[in-house]
Amino acid sequence: MTDICIIGGGPAGITAALSAASRGKKVTIIERNEEPLKKLLLTGSGKCNYSNSDLKSDYYNFGQNHPFSKVIEEYDSEWLENFFMEKGMLTYKKECLKYPRNERSDTLKNLLLDLISKEGVKTINNKKVVSVQKNDESDNLKEYNDNRAGFVVKFEDGEEIGCEKLIIATGGKAYPSLGSDGAGYRLARELGHSVSFTYPVLTRLLTDDKDIRDLSGIRFKARVSAEAEGKIVCVEDGDLQFAENALSGICIFNLSRFVSKPVEENKECFVIVDFLPEMSEGEITEYLKKTTSDDANFLVNTFGEKTAAFIEKRVGKKMNEAGAGSDKKEEITAFVIKNARIRITGHDSFNFAQVTKGGVNIDEVDENLSSKICPGLFFAGEVLDVDGKCGGYNLHWAFASGYKAGLIAAKD
Repeated sequence: MTDICIIGGGPAGITAALSAASRGKKVTIIERNEEPLKKLLLTGSGKCNYSNSDLKSDYYNFGQNHPFSKVIEEYDSEWLENFFMEKGMLTYKKECLKYPRNERSDTLKNLLLDLISKEGVKTINNKKVVSVQKNDESDNLKEYNDNRAGFVVKFEDGEEIGCEKLIIATGGKAYPSLGSDGAGYRLARELGHSVSFTYPVLTRLLTDDKDIRDLSGIRFKARVSAEAEGKIVCVEDGDLQFAENALSGICIFNLSRFVSKPVEENKECFVIVDFLPEMSEGEITEYLKKTTSDDANFLVNTFGEKTAAFIEKRVGKKMNEAGAGSDKKEEITAFVIKNARIRITGHDSFNFAQVTKGGVNIDEVDENLSSKICPGLFFAGEVLDVDGKCGGYNLHWAFASGYKAGLIAAKD
C-alpha cells in the first residue's frame, strides 16, 4: 500500500513524485523501462531544452481560455529555472530557449533521480501496468486491509499494488521504442475518461512533389504557411530543410501540429513557402525590372543554384499555365518566390515524432490536473490532449503539470 502511485517515470511523473513526497507522502513510481527518464535524454538533441522564456498559453492547443492556462501562469519559466537552480543545476538561456548550463540532458536526468531518491520515492522498474481498478470494483481490496486504498494497480506478471491516489503520467505515443505506446489512454478509459484520436506532431511533413527532389539537403531561411482545405492555419519563420520526399526544420515541425490531422483525413493540404519574406511581392517585381542582372543570376545570387533552379522551373510552369509572355516574367517570378506551393501527402510516424497530438479529454480534468470523473485520479504531461510548439514548451508542460498534480494529490 502506498499513498500515491504514479504510472510513468518521465519528467511529469518524476516531478509529481518530488512534489508529493516533499510534502510527506509515501510515493511509488511505476516505470515500464529499466530506469526512468530515458526519453529525457533525447530532448533538444541531447542538450535538453527544458523550457522557453517566451512562455504563453497561446503556444499550446488549449489557449488562453482553458483552465490549464492557469497552470502555465502559476508554474512559469522563471519558476522552473529557479527550481532547478535551487536544486543545484545551473541553467542558461540561448535566445528564448532554456538549457542546463552544460547543455547535457543526462545532467538533468541525474539531478531528478537523485532528488527522488533523497525524498524516499520508491521506483518499480520493468513493470507493465495492464489495468487499474477503483477500490469498490476490485475483488482483491480486502487483502490490503486498508480503507484508504482508492485504486488497485495490476501488473502484467500478476502482481498488484494498492494506493490511495493515482497519477497517470505515461506520456503519449511518440518514440514507442522507449515505451511510449499509449498505454495510459487505455487506463484512462478504464476509469471513465474519453480519449481523442492521436496523431504524430512536431515531425516532418511528407510530399509527392517531384520538384523538391533536387533540393534534398538544402537548408534555407524562409516563411512557411500551412494551408488546409484552402485556409491558412499556421505561419512560421525559420530554417526550412528539404529532403527527397519531405520538408523538415523547426518551422515545419510547428506546422505539423495543424496539418497532421487534416492530412490523415485526406483533406487537401499544402505548405506555402515564401523564400524572401523580408521583401513584398511588389518590391521583388520592381527590383527585377530595375536590376541590370538577369533573373537567373538574381535567383542564383540570392538563393543558390539548386533553389534558383527550383524557382525557375516553377516560373516556367506558371507562365505556360497562364499563357504569359516575357513581359510578365518578373511579376510571375516574384509571385513564385513568395508563394511556392508544395502539396503535403502525409507525415512521419510516431517513431520519429517528438510529441503526440490528442489524448485524454482536457475538459474532463480541472485546473488542478484532477479528474472530474474519478475522485482521487490525476493526470500529468503528454497523456493529456495537450501539445505545444517546438522550443521547450512540451517539456515545460510535463514539469509544470506534474508538479501541480503531485501537489494537489498530496493534500488530504
